Amino acid sequence: MSSSQPWPSGQPSPPTPQPPPADGSSARRPRVPKPVVAGLAVTLLVGAVIALGALWGDGPDEGAPAGAQTSSRPAAPRWTAKAAARLETLPALRYTGTFTSSGRRVQARLSVTRAGSAVGTLTWNGRQAQLVSVNGTTYLKGGPVFWASAAGPTARPEDFAGRWSKAPVTVLGFDVKTFLSPSSIAEKVHDSAAGDAPGRVGGRPAHRVETPLGVYWLSAAEPYELLRVEGASDAGFDVVTLPDAAGVLTELRTRVAALGGARDPGVRFEHGELKFVNCNENVSGCTVSLPVSTQTPAVADGSAGPGTGGGTSMRAVLTATISADGRALGSCTAVQPLGPARKATLSCTVTSAGWKAWMRRARDVPGRHEYTAQARVVAEAVSPGQVADLLRSVDRERAGS
Repeated sequence: MSSSQPWPSGQPSPPTPQPPPADGSSARRPRVPKPVVAGLAVTLLVGAVIALGALWGDGPDEGAPAGAQTSSRPAAPRWTAKAAARLETLPALRYTGTFTSSGRRVQARLSVTRAGSAVGTLTWNGRQAQLVSVNGTTYLKGGPVFWASAAGPTARPEDFAGRWSKAPVTVLGFDVKTFLSPSSIAEKVHDSAAGDAPGRVGGRPAHRVETPLGVYWLSAAEPYELLRVEGASDAGFDVVTLPDAAGVLTELRTRVAALGGARDPGVRFEHGELKFVNCNENVSGCTVSLPVSTQTPAVADGSAGPGTGGGTSMRAVLTATISADGRALGSCTAVQPLGPARKATLSCTVTSAGWKAWMRRARDVPGRHEYTAQARVVAEAVSPGQVADLLRSVDRERAGS
């Protein structure tokens, strides 16, 4: 990615023009002491996450008789109104079960409040990720192996590993709030025209309520407990009613407080030429600049994510690393809003001890000195400034629980 330049008698000679790289992702410039050739390679992350099939599993529990179907009625039976009224009062539900993700069975343990906030864990391939859902948006936090298996074509899972990152609906194949919150289920049960065809869940007689999202099994006898949920992504969850939501909301607040800087793997970027700025003979630091843009549509889902109902502009995170002589000299990071046009020129400056030491040696030793830079860009789902708003939302829920 670079060409050689002679340095006769320690005197600088003009650099040989270099053709532009074929992929447009690298650049080199003369470096100190002149002539210095700076090779540049861009590694751009194009956010791709879990590709997930949304399969429908609407069959009854193993204990339910085959072929059990809901009988059609012009109006909802009386028990559904009572069941819905009880569901509306429940503080939280705990779900334990599995769903299908990219052909693999994922174990899930989720606690979901009446309003649809949630905390829990997902486990597959022996790797675990934490989950938090607030204001209708779900985030995951797992290690690099987890993201490597979960993200599929994501080029750099380390960009998301060890930090909270937004999980698009396709990560789970269902929306936690709509599918699993007690208040949402109450609406579905109340509006159901479910009949009294018998079924069994865990040996208990049960009513089967079928909806476009999935199947909800409730005990046949009062107080009409929710026993099992089945639906999108071949999900099958056993359900336990929690006596209160205090523990769930405490953990929720802890996780939400850590969401500042959460990233969004679903945003894809286009990029221009990566350039060095004010680097030659500059012992103090070296600046890397990269123009970026995105056509990823903003989704007004009312979350704290970029470009959503809160009116916050999308923010891009640039991470750049400068290397020379086969080792990294230092890295830098910058975060910048893209604005209404969804484009910006991002830049950050490496001021590390490694850069300063290397530059001093380059200035003192005649010859050709080459350095390179790599940069990648991801979207920020939650800015640090948005966390306070999310916490206020959690506190309102706690006050009303």
